[in-house]
Amino acid sequence: MATPVNFFRGAAPTALTTAYTVPASGQAIVTNIVAANPSSTTVGSVTVRLGGTDIVPAVSLAAKGVLTLEINQVIDENEAIQVQGSGAACSLHVSGVEV
Repeated sequence: MATPVNFFRGAAPTALTTAYTVPASGQAIVTNIVAANPSSTTVGSVTVRLGGTDIVPAVSLAAKGVLTLEINQVIDENEAIQVQGSGAACSLHVSGVEV
């Protein structure tokens, strides 16, 4: 049975950071990525890496910009979701399910 999971929600750290690791004998499916740049003047960027592969590779976000990505990407046991943002205070939300 699939269990909904909030893999990451918050300010994107400035260093590439592991936000979630798939448990042993499990899989996870990332279904949604939302990134926002609340700054009214500064361009920001975000990176999201799934299982070592950049899915969102340092994508620029305009001031007050929003990025939404609806996907169905499977990551296997012991693989990680990693997140990073630029110096601008970009936020990220990565969600999906564990199976």
